[in-house]
Amino acid sequence: MDLHEAWKKLEHEQLEKPANWKAVFHPERSRSKHPALRLKKSLEITLGFSVIFLILFVALFFMFSPWLVKVMIGIIIAAYIFFTWYNFITLQKLKAQLQQAFETSLKVALQQMHDIVYQSIRFQEKAALFIYPFSVMAGYMMGLSEHNNFDQDIQDVRVLIALLIAIIILTPACYYLAKWMYKISYDKYLNQLRNLIAEMDSPN
Repeated sequence: MDLHEAWKKLEHEQLEKPANWKAVFHPERSRSKHPALRLKKSLEITLGFSVIFLILFVALFFMFSPWLVKVMIGIIIAAYIFFTWYNFITLQKLKAQLQQAFETSLKVALQQMHDIVYQSIRFQEKAALFIYPFSVMAGYMMGLSEHNNFDQDIQDVRVLIALLIAIIILTPACYYLAKWMYKISYDKYLNQLRNLIAEMDSPN
């Protein structure tokens, strides 16, 4: 066994400490706690929810008649199309790095996995801030459309003030709720992955 093969074997063994071979190639058959695989699972769940909500809002688009409600729902649909695509691309990049862990440097691959997921969720947190107000307006208008005099209600100053208050209150509330959910779903495993990388750097 030459030096190159010995180094590859060592790198493989480092990855096998928290996750065996079956866990890497068939994570669906394993309960491995390796942070890279947990991040992959979280991305798959996020992608699944994105698809579910996208289908839900498409259905809602055809359930409401007022054009203004349709516009608001259409904006939400466009946003979910984007986030679904973005999460899919992120997941594909992560899978590519999982494969790279066996073909190149393990440490570099793990660092890339960390950066890919970290940048993805931080971007989505900020991008969603532009969507929350439209989500609030869409929900508010869907409620108003249940009344027969929707066109008059939407021009009522009191209704508009109530809508503005709802946007001011619910936008930051949604942001911090999403941030908390990202923390549970991703940050824990990102920290574990960062610690694993640090352990690989530290001399034994």
